[in-house]
Amino acid sequence: MSTVHTDSRQRNAVVNFAHSLVNAMLNRLMHAWNSDFVAQAMQEVVDALAATEAAGLELPLRLQIDGNRLCHDGRALDGPSLQARSLIQRCNDRNIAMLSFEAHLDASETNRIFDLLLLPENTRAFERIHRDATLLAFGIRHFKVTLQNPADPTDRRVGLDDQGRAVEQYQDLAEALQQNHRLAHGDHELAVDATSTAVERAIVEFDEPSMLLSLAMKDDCDRFTVGHSVRVALLALQVARTMGASREQLVRIGCAALMHDIGKSKVPQEILFKQGRLTKDEWACMAEHPRLGAQLLIEQHENVDPRTIGAAFCHHMGPNGGGYPDPLMPTPPSATSRLVRVCDVFEALTAVRPYKRALTPIEAFVVMFRNKQDFDPHWLQCFVKTLGLFPMGTRLTMTNGADAVVVDQTSSITKPQIRLLSGPDGTPLPADHPEFVVAGDRLEGSSLTIAGINLPDRDLPVPNFDEHDPAEGAGHTAHEACLAPHPHDPKL
Repeated sequence: MSTVHTDSRQRNAVVNFAHSLVNAMLNRLMHAWNSDFVAQAMQEVVDALAATEAAGLELPLRLQIDGNRLCHDGRALDGPSLQARSLIQRCNDRNIAMLSFEAHLDASETNRIFDLLLLPENTRAFERIHRDATLLAFGIRHFKVTLQNPADPTDRRVGLDDQGRAVEQYQDLAEALQQNHRLAHGDHELAVDATSTAVERAIVEFDEPSMLLSLAMKDDCDRFTVGHSVRVALLALQVARTMGASREQLVRIGCAALMHDIGKSKVPQEILFKQGRLTKDEWACMAEHPRLGAQLLIEQHENVDPRTIGAAFCHHMGPNGGGYPDPLMPTPPSATSRLVRVCDVFEALTAVRPYKRALTPIEAFVVMFRNKQDFDPHWLQCFVKTLGLFPMGTRLTMTNGADAVVVDQTSSITKPQIRLLSGPDGTPLPADHPEFVVAGDRLEGSSLTIAGINLPDRDLPVPNFDEHDPAEGAGHTAHEACLAPHPHDPKL
């Protein structure tokens, strides 16, 4: 086995462990400590830790807390960090700089660790004077913490680079949504203002959400639909901004998109996270989430923007009101709901689910245009033109064997601006070679065109795609698309 492959396997194992840790935290915050969901999540942490050892990593496995990010061996784990605000904040409150997980850790001990990390009465549990006694009293033998240097600055928002600030903005959005899902699940009043504040801060601090959207591609942990909803919101903001929406309009659109799936907080967890096809009765229960979400928002004592209520109710409806739920009176979706609908389906197509692989944007657009009657034609066209076939952050292989990454869009959706990462056939890029070019430009006598897309699980040759008639000629791979875990309605 090559060193590169071994390093990749180990890195993936660490990322999976960090995701399992964040997921366990979310379960502890939402459910009782002795619930089946918590027990399962804790066991997943233990299993993921064992998988890191099987991948060749020595235990203890150490995760560092570096400002707003989880890190391993000095490298940021941006994907898991995006939804880890609550965990990172609690570690910072306890002056924890590093978490160490040792062999023989079991699910019960992991659950007790979260008692110390999450419960407010245990904020001082890790102070140096009684840290060891606390761990002994809680029966924790296979977990250690390293505390911060007392001289470390307490204001960790100072001096962050653009990437660090982007992580913070994503965490703000994810934390606001996580909080509202927890409140809705417990039948409490929603924190509506927290949602609009997080959206407005993201808009104010970034001229455009493209950096956040590029970062969001790393987030594959959406056990509570949070990752999905954040990505839908960022997609909607990107399109709306390109169309000239005002700041106030962007906040309203962002909030509506972020809260569109709030009704899933009322769907039984065993159905929401089932790792397989839903039965007919389970599907009927799942299909109620738009109605449940709208009802939940209408019942709030705090005024909720009608666009947010409409997006929750209508995001599975076509432009003429078809789809579900079936309203008692004709209910044509608003412009915001129609935009959220496009973003919602695109994100579902391009995301990994237990029952399907992720499609590339070009494959997703083919599916959507072949079913274009299900979407508002204006917003579908705007969406494609805004994102392009190759969104920012997409890794590419060029026809000459060079590696590249998409950094911006141009007037042609098939010709993004790219940054070359290597020369032909993977050779080092010469010092005098242009680094930023547009796909299709001629360099050294030949056209630098895109040959394929590099995905974590496969390399995909780029199919033919006519930007004037996107439904034609994109190849058979689009038929593999599956938007729902229900065999009778593939357009969830």
